[in-house]
Amino acid sequence: MKKLTLTPLAAADQLVFPEEFHELSLDSPALRFLTDFKEHHPAVLTANMSALDAAQVLRTAHMASALVMNHRGEFIGMLTAEDVSYQRVMQCVAAGIRRGDLTVGDLMRNRDRLQQLNYTELQSASIRDVLETLRRSGQRHCVVVDTEQHQVRGVISVEDVAARLHMEFPIDAPANFAELLREVAAVH
Repeated sequence: MKKLTLTPLAAADQLVFPEEFHELSLDSPALRFLTDFKEHHPAVLTANMSALDAAQVLRTAHMASALVMNHRGEFIGMLTAEDVSYQRVMQCVAAGIRRGDLTVGDLMRNRDRLQQLNYTELQSASIRDVLETLRRSGQRHCVVVDTEQHQVRGVISVEDVAARLHMEFPIDAPANFAELLREVAAVH
């Protein structure tokens, strides 16, 4: 057996992450930005968890989103940092819900409201293609699904991609019908 030597950790020794070892750009394959759930456990919250606790989890873990499961372990939605923002919580408080009573289930985006990208299509796409698709639809997150196997394979978040590329990529919320009518009326 070889004798190894233990030495103290030096102040200059820093924690590294896998994405720091890849040259990434907008033209990089989209799959390089996907945390594939076949290889890594998804970030999951339960619907009955306190919204304030969930906000803390997202902040502490530097996560843009987490998937939400019910008490039976079924995937029922997604909670984003935007969903638990101060403004959103205060809207609920103004509507009469006590801040401490808010749950993930109250604030999450239900599964039927989520947008998906097909995993097969993503295999030949660049991250630029994905970001432009999300920008056009006003979405900041999308679920990636293997539609042949009916498996959610991952989530792509504009915030996560922008952080990895060290850039900003603003996404404007899509205008609702009333806003579109006001804009059209102002032009005519």
